[in-house]
Amino acid sequence: MKYSDPFLGEIELTKLGKTSRHLMGESIIETIYVDDWGNYYIDTYLIGNEKQPMKKITKTLFDRITELTKQ
Repeated sequence: MKYSDPFLGEIELTKLGKTSRHLMGESIIETIYVDDWGNYYIDTYLIGNEKQPMKKITKTLFDRITELTKQ
């Protein structure tokens, strides 16, 4: 999948997986992608609503969270 980043331009994303969950009558589908630099992207879609903007978790933030949860 190609993603257009306002700072980096067009980035190729690799799909890691998809999850779906149901919360108070809403169906939510989340697809997780990763880029070549190890940054994660979460694409969230609420069925019946508008598509949400893609969320980005940088590799350094992900590494830091992983480090803190191992302590």
